[in-house]
Amino acid sequence: DGFETGDLTALDWSLSGEQEWMVDETKPFEGIFSAHIRTDDISTPDGFAQLDLGVDLATAAFVQFYFYAPVSMPFESFNLQVDGQFLRGLSTEDETWAEGGAFLSSGLHTISWRLEKNPGGAPEAALENLKPPAYRLGEAWLDNVALLGATPSFLETWESGDFTANPWMLSGVGDWRITDSDAFEGANSATIKSDDIEANSGISELSIDIITEQGGTLTFRILPSVSGPFEEGNVMLDGIVVASYSSPMSDWIAQEIAIQPGKRKVTFQLNKNSGGIGAEQIGFIPSPAGRKGQMWLDRIQFLATVEP
Repeated sequence: DGFETGDLTALDWSLSGEQEWMVDETKPFEGIFSAHIRTDDISTPDGFAQLDLGVDLATAAFVQFYFYAPVSMPFESFNLQVDGQFLRGLSTEDETWAEGGAFLSSGLHTISWRLEKNPGGAPEAALENLKPPAYRLGEAWLDNVALLGATPSFLETWESGDFTANPWMLSGVGDWRITDSDAFEGANSATIKSDDIEANSGISELSIDIITEQGGTLTFRILPSVSGPFEEGNVMLDGIVVASYSSPMSDWIAQEIAIQPGKRKVTFQLNKNSGGIGAEQIGFIPSPAGRKGQMWLDRIQFLATVEP
């Protein structure tokens, strides 16, 4: 729900505590509207205003949302709750929105976003004499609430000829593409060349989100014909490098990554000239034998763990 109806009717929303949540145009993540709550609208010193979403899930899912919450203790707290239980605090200290989420098992659940005024019960006089941090506005915004289903086991061999068989995401500069120039099996593989990144340095990424209740394993075949300092290949899990390639290979390599429960992002990355060497200087560095400045990817398989 991006609240583009201008109200709380698109999903099974309800309010609890003080009825002060509103949908307005003051600060949307995208589009025109977002849900909005202000500490000053809560009348009692220890009161709260809560936005609740009821869901009935046939299978496990991940609730994903975006929030902007320049709030600060002891003035107020903004929290995510599931079925009345505190899950995590939500706050931002700059002017950018943040992504939040929680994994939900199948069944009935109530997801809640709760702004509480003076949750510690501090004397009002003490709060009045306390200087808040510069970023604090005492408000919170919520947008783009979505339920994402669990990722089923899959096998990607690029035989579709594009990136549509699974929810792949392309980012950075110099797009990945499907090629028949080399493949581990079948006719196609996904590939990226250093030359596809026109600038002297840059990053191109191919990513997929994997959502799982029990975890699983991801296996893939990779052919990295790369070499530092010209470029390097990386495989990342939630932004952390778990495999790196900086020497040219002539044979495909089999790799495996353990996927923990929850929402995980797997990223295949080509990083051109990560050291930022000048164009003239890097031109004098000899390229090692066998380097093509290219990386191929094939036979990516995710096997979700099934509870016995």
